[in-house]
Amino acid sequence: MKKVVIFDEYNEIDFKPSKLLHRYFQLAESDIIKFFIKGQKMINSVCPGCKGKKALSSFQKFGMNYVECATCRTLYVTPRPDDISLQEFYTRSEARKFWHGELTKATRRKRKEKIIKPRIQWIVDSTREYLPDSEHIVDINTNQYGYVEELLEDKFFRKKTLINLFLPFNNLKFDPSINIINIPTWKVSLEERVDVVTIFEVVNHMADVDMLFEKIHALLKGNGLCFMTAILISGFDLQILWEKSENLFPPDRLNVFSVEGLYSLFDRHGFECLEFSTPGILDVEIVTNAIERNSKIRVPRFVDYLLKNRSEAVKKSFQEFLQEGLLSSYGRILIRRK
Repeated sequence: MKKVVIFDEYNEIDFKPSKLLHRYFQLAESDIIKFFIKGQKMINSVCPGCKGKKALSSFQKFGMNYVECATCRTLYVTPRPDDISLQEFYTRSEARKFWHGELTKATRRKRKEKIIKPRIQWIVDSTREYLPDSEHIVDINTNQYGYVEELLEDKFFRKKTLINLFLPFNNLKFDPSINIINIPTWKVSLEERVDVVTIFEVVNHMADVDMLFEKIHALLKGNGLCFMTAILISGFDLQILWEKSENLFPPDRLNVFSVEGLYSLFDRHGFECLEFSTPGILDVEIVTNAIERNSKIRVPRFVDYLLKNRSEAVKKSFQEFLQEGLLSSYGRILIRRK
């Protein structure tokens, strides 16, 4: 199985401008009360990773309860809204309007350069390696215009389908050959099975992850590929900061899988893992910045010593160790339908 370590440099502020992010949190908290907590039926959930029923109570955020699976250590929200309620939130909430109208615009150039272009190259290179005769790619519920634009410009795949409910495409020009499906994922049915499916951070905000993977399995041909990214609770910055982390918030982080939780999910749905990497390069910086912003945050003595007494070169080496050990909170994964 492949594992990738990335040597690059960029800053947390390039992707998470604090003032805009905090405004998004304010709107999201207000919208969660409106869409989910007031009068909406919430459903209890077992662990979305290993299906474990025993959970350890952890913390609340925006009025929703996070618990930690006692078996695989996946963090998840229960009780939770169903996917129909989540669809309403992602299409109608003020928070998501702000996300698309302000937050993504502020980071679009950097994301395109540092994340999206390398992501497209990863998809093309890996598909050439594992399934070189591929023709048809399906993307499910992407959250970024930049990714859609790059995918549409790429010439490797002859057929492209976008299954999307969350991203307004009003300002994008599409080739007539592009198939756009604006219905919920669980209702999608294609005439023929496809070669490649992509889901980028989709598993973090789906209420019914098993339904999602059943659908992906049904869409893919035998040996078909699924490319995905996910925020991982087994990552250094999330383990250290826990409830103080700005990267843990509902409903975008309804499920925050551990590495072990994702392996259980893949095995349960008939997928083998071809690549599992955690190529994040911001974990150490995120913890450092969080401590500087909030003096009440307490971290283990070793972490405090490392951050205060070691050089930037040592911190960079430590970040590379986190990547190598699958201990960064950003996961990049390629699985294949058995």
